[in-house]
Amino acid sequence: MSSQADSYIRESKEQKPTLKQRAIRGSIWTFLGYGSSQILRLGGNLVLTRLLFPEAFGLMALVQTFLTGLQMFSDLGIFPSIVHSKRGEDPAFLNTAWTLQVIRGIVLWIGTCIIAAPIARFYDEPMLMQLLPVAGLSALIDGTASTKLATANRQLALKQLTTLEISIYAISLSVMIVGAWLYRSVWVLLLGGLIGSLLKSIASHVLLKGERNSFCWDKEAFHELQQFGQWIFLSTIIAFFALQGDRLVLGWLLDVRFLGIYTVALGLSSAVESIVTQMNSKVLFPSYAELIRERPAALYRVLRKARLILMALSSSFAIFLVLFGKPLIDLLYDERYLEAGWILRVLAIGFLGRVLSVTYEDILLAKGQTFKTMLLTSIGALFQLNSMLLGYSLAGPQGVIIGIAATEWLTYIAYALYFNRLSLWQPELDFPVVALAGCLTLIVYYT
Repeated sequence: MSSQADSYIRESKEQKPTLKQRAIRGSIWTFLGYGSSQILRLGGNLVLTRLLFPEAFGLMALVQTFLTGLQMFSDLGIFPSIVHSKRGEDPAFLNTAWTLQVIRGIVLWIGTCIIAAPIARFYDEPMLMQLLPVAGLSALIDGTASTKLATANRQLALKQLTTLEISIYAISLSVMIVGAWLYRSVWVLLLGGLIGSLLKSIASHVLLKGERNSFCWDKEAFHELQQFGQWIFLSTIIAFFALQGDRLVLGWLLDVRFLGIYTVALGLSSAVESIVTQMNSKVLFPSYAELIRERPAALYRVLRKARLILMALSSSFAIFLVLFGKPLIDLLYDERYLEAGWILRVLAIGFLGRVLSVTYEDILLAKGQTFKTMLLTSIGALFQLNSMLLGYSLAGPQGVIIGIAATEWLTYIAYALYFNRLSLWQPELDFPVVALAGCLTLIVYYT
């Protein structure tokens, strides 16, 4: 009997996919999902920009910025805690995390109601007083989503997650397009987002496998969530200014029309950055966390392979945008959005610096070094604010955009210095990208 049991255990281990196999499958599904979503996003954007006016996109950019800000200001690190923790599949841990998430969603919606009037007065846009409380309902709905989403990510079971996300986005986008065609109002953009949040929450409970959530309070689970999330909380507050500060400052220094045009350029320039971010959060972060738990000696080698692939993809995309970004805008958009052409080319150079940094940062989360994440994020936020203000004082709108691009390279220097101390900096991969960015800068300057 003992030999039969040993044989069964060995067969079970052999049948279980390795981390490498799960990471490859997860990467394939992430790329497929991203490709599909970008096709839908680009097609929807082309239709919506013809049905709506630039100011509508500027208003929605401000609404999304403040909604994202509230979400980041209250981020408890629940999702990465589930991925990182040894108790990440324990029902008591998951239900305590879900309870915190629901409470947070309620607080966020109340927050959007409170800030609506002051924000509308600050930007002199009365519609924000109505738009923000309605947009805040999405945070309330998102708070009820199942922890099965995080569990599936922890296990690198990305097929269902990807299919779910693409289906929901397609429905949400369809609502926006039909609504814009019928009403030509900024409200249809909000409606599509709310429907997407509602469908995702329902589907996460009904369609995914895993622990059914219910209200629970486990003191040990709460303590672990608090310990892991305390620096993430501060880090995401600061990350809000680093990631969303460009829109806040542009809306303040210039106007919502220019902000809307900038948003169009940013959407195109961040297309590949989004896949890098998706790969980091959905595939590499859980992979790094598992490696650190089980085979830490393999971390550098795996990091190098992953970064090599991601930077080759990013470099090709940046070259394309610098060479063909302006003709692409001229081809896809009408004359109201032509300014996005030069903005897109400048942002492409900054994008390369961003990718160099972002391909390192999930290592810190996987190691549980959330305090270091907060410090590096703080440095990036300070660089961005000062670069934008200095750029505006020297060269107006053009200077602001150059300042945004320069921020990414200044931030990369901070990452390089710190990761060199961890013996994880990889100059053999980074220096060729730095040289490429220099060449692209000369091309943009002289053309």
